[in-house]
Formats: sequence, structure tokens, C-alpha cells
Amino acid sequence: LEFGNDDDDDDDDMMDDEQKDDSEKEKQKQKDSKKKTSKSKSEQEKEEDDSFLLTPARLTSLETSAFTSHSIKGLKRILAAYRTACHLGDPSKQESKKGVRDDESDGDDDGDENGARGTKKRKKNKREFYITSPVVFDRLMATCLMNCQEEFHYHLLGDGSSGKGGTKDSKKANKSKKSNKDDSDSDSDDDGNTQTNTHTDENKPIHPRQLQKSPHYNTLHPYMESFFKSTLHLLTETGKEPRLQKFVLSALSKYIPYFSSFPRSSKPLLKACVKLWSAPLDTSQDYQMVRLQAFLRIRQLAITQPFPFIEECLKTTYLSYAQRSKFGTASNVTTVLPTLTFMGNCIVELYTLDYASAYQHAFVYIRQLALHLRTALMKKTPESVSAVYCWQYVHCLKLWVAVLSAAVGGKGSTASVAHDDDDGEENERNDAKLGGGAGKDDEANLLKSLVYPLTEIILGTVRLIPIARYVPLRLHCVRLLQQLAASTESFIPTTNILLGILDMKEIGMKPLRDGGGGKGGKSKKGGGGGGTIRGLRLPLILKLPKEGTL
Repeated sequence: LEFGNDDDDDDDDMMDDEQKDDSEKEKQKQKDSKKKTSKSKSEQEKEEDDSFLLTPARLTSLETSAFTSHSIKGLKRILAAYRTACHLGDPSKQESKKGVRDDESDGDDDGDENGARGTKKRKKNKREFYITSPVVFDRLMATCLMNCQEEFHYHLLGDGSSGKGGTKDSKKANKSKKSNKDDSDSDSDDDGNTQTNTHTDENKPIHPRQLQKSPHYNTLHPYMESFFKSTLHLLTETGKEPRLQKFVLSALSKYIPYFSSFPRSSKPLLKACVKLWSAPLDTSQDYQMVRLQAFLRIRQLAITQPFPFIEECLKTTYLSYAQRSKFGTASNVTTVLPTLTFMGNCIVELYTLDYASAYQHAFVYIRQLALHLRTALMKKTPESVSAVYCWQYVHCLKLWVAVLSAAVGGKGSTASVAHDDDDGEENERNDAKLGGGAGKDDEANLLKSLVYPLTEIILGTVRLIPIARYVPLRLHCVRLLQQLAASTESFIPTTNILLGILDMKEIGMKPLRDGGGGKGGKSKKGGGGGGTIRGLRLPLILKLPKEGTL
């Protein structure tokens, strides 16, 4: 006998219904939780976007933290915002792979596996500031370019370099620094001049060892490198805004002494400055100030960077001048020739900074001019002659005449300036370490030895094709020879060249007039009396036209 079968079946059905209801409730709860989480994520993203939006109020707080409270964390954050502003105009809006992360993704990596994993996570979670207001952009750029140098000086060379208020590592470094105070004082005399003022001298280099003594150096080094790279990117990308370029170049004058610790950024900066200095497109008055500021930064790099760097400055500036001088013809005299004159004066200034390096480069490039002349004398083909009888060759001759005249004629003044200060010997030692040393009489005499080969090149240029059509070029050469003779106080004969020009038969012919005349400079007797005499601007031409030359 079986009892209770119907009741058991009813109980089983009830249990199944209850389980179904519970599963449906759980599914509904999961759906509701997913909706809540999606809403919370979207709200969090909006909050994060709002937290990285740079507003005037947030920029004021960053300025106060970085420049008033001297907080390293605040300095990092405002440098991150500055980096974003410099790359704001990029079409891809992607920065370099080695860029510095924002403050919230900072951390010390020990070099182990955990550190590597941490860096990968930080790169994925990396967030950047974004700027929508042009007023905030202008204020951020001006504030960082004008005030970051003072913070670098404060944390690396000033009161903040003692490590007060820093991390544990900086405090340990501060204790070790106090214990080895005597050793650091003795090392400071060997490494370079100590910087105790709030502002560094723009024309004096800062030795890298001097910066490395600060406990904050390892922390600030990548951020300083990012700052320099971002500024360089801004300088190269603003091609059509001379005012911005002028402002950035003038503001960089305070940062050039720090580039001795960043050799990878020095050459790109030199390349960018030379490109702006020799730009052939813009000849407006506003851009002339950009050229001047670019040259001042080139000269400052040549003075403050370690010794081989000045040779790179001399090489790049001369090659840019030689390339630019191709366009210095009479057709564009009002635009190109004034620019070439300015560039030539700048190169003369650079080549008088270090006579030893100037001699090596002058020897090589004067020898190149001699090789071109020898090829033209031996072959006398149209190609070889045109390589000598052109504006580029004449402008290069003018440049080296000006360099040798300034070096030989001004060696006494440079030598006297070096002994005005009481610390002249110490400055010479520092220049020997970081600048190569300049202003010595024996090095100036090396340049004086190049006067004779340059004179022979100019005389060979005169004798290459002695015909009446190249009378203007011969007059240019006579002027260069007389300039060399006056600066070196030596005798260079030029009378035979001038008398040879006067002996030409074309000089004795009657001048042509606008109303008449024939071929070859022959005119009718008493003809063309009503016309005006044709004039030639000899300083602006190298050769006379084929017909009706005089």
C-alpha cells in the first residue's frame, strides 16, 4: 500500500514554482545592478573628465602650488598641463612614447617585474589634461615659460636643494650631504662656479655635477627633459606666428645653461634655431626679431655647452649661410641682401668666440673655395666657371674676408677683456673645460695665417676670365682685397687690376642713351642727344649684359 502520492506531487510542484520565482528575481537583481554599475561608470568618467579639464580656477591652484608653495607635486602637475598645451595642435594628439606621466600615475620603479607591471598599468590608466579655453592656454604658456626656471633653480641650486620637506630619500640624502659637507665644498671648486643667487647667469654654463648634488635631481630630471622637448616642439610647429616664436625664444634664454645636463636636447634646439635664423620665406619686420632671438640662442648655446658643441654651431651656421647665399642676386636686393648681411655679421660674431675651432673650420671651407677655383682654371668649362663666377661664391669670399678681418683686427680687444675681472684665470679654466677657450693671441695668429691663401684665391678669381663683361666682379674682388689689407695692415697690390680695367677699350666709348645707340656699345656721333644716359649699379651685379654693356 502507498500513502500520500497526491500530496507529494503537489509539494514538488510548489517547490519548482518557488525556485523559478527565485531565479527570476536574481536575474532581475543582476540586471538592475548592471544598470547601476553602468550609470556609476559613466558618472565616474564624467567626473574624471571634469577633474582633468583645465579651468582658470584650477590653473590658479596649480600656480599657487608650484610657484608659491614650491611643491614638487604641483610643479609636476603644471608641467604635465604645459606638455599637453604644447601638443594641443597635433593632428594625431599623440605624444612621444617616453613622455612623462601625470601626477596621479607617478611612482618609483625598482626595475623588477612588479615595477614593470606597474608601469604597464600606469600607461593604460594614463590621463592627460585637456584645454578648451584660449585664455587658459595663453596664461599657462606664459606662466610656465616665465616661472619654471625659478623653480628649477630653487629645487636644484637654491634653498629647496637642501631637501627640506621632501621625501624620505631626500632627507637621507640631506643627512649624507651634511656629513660630507667638506667634501662637497672642495668638489664645488673643481666642478664649476657655485650658484648662490636666485637667478643664474645666462651666459655661464651650469655643470651637470652641480645639479646632481641636489636630492631632487632624479625626480625633476625627466620632467625637465619633457619641458624642454615640449618647448622645442612648440617652437618648430608654430611656423606662421612670429610673435609666439619671438616670445618662446626670448624665454628660453634662462633655460640654456641647464641644457648641459641634457645633451640630447641641445642639438635639436640648435637645429631649430638655425632653421629659424636662416628661414628664406618670411622677410617681414616682425620676423627679423625672430632671426635676432634665434641667433642669440645659438650664440648662448655655443658659449654654455661643452666644448665640441661650438664646432657644431660653426658648421651649421656657415652651411646655412652658403645655402641661403644662392638667392642673393640683384633681382631681390631689397629682401635677400639685407638678410645675408645680417647673417654674415652673426657668423663673424660666432667665429670670434673660439679662434682654435674657427681656424679649423675656416681652413676647411677656404680650401673648398680654392678647389673650385683650381677646377675652373684647369678645365674652363661653363659648369666649372659658373661655380666660381656666381653670387654664392662671392658671398662666401665676403664672409671669410669679414671673419679674418675681425679676428686679426680685434685680437687685442678680446685679450684685454679677459683680464678685466679678478677671476679671469678661473673663467679661462672654466672656458677650457666647457667652451674651448677664446681670445688668445697665438690662436688669432693661426687665423692670420689664412689671409695669404684667401688673398691668392681672390686674385685667381680676378684672373680667371679677364674680359670687360666681368668688370663688376673684378671691382668686388678689389674691394675685398683692400678690406683685408686695411685690417691686417699689410700691402696687397690692387693698382694693376684697376689700371687694367681703365685700359679696356669699352671704357673709352661714349655711353649709350635710352633714345639710341647700336650694338657693341657704338653710338652715332652727336646722336641720341635728347635721351638720358643709361646707368648701371655695379655693386649689385657681377657681369654686364651681352649687348649694349656700356
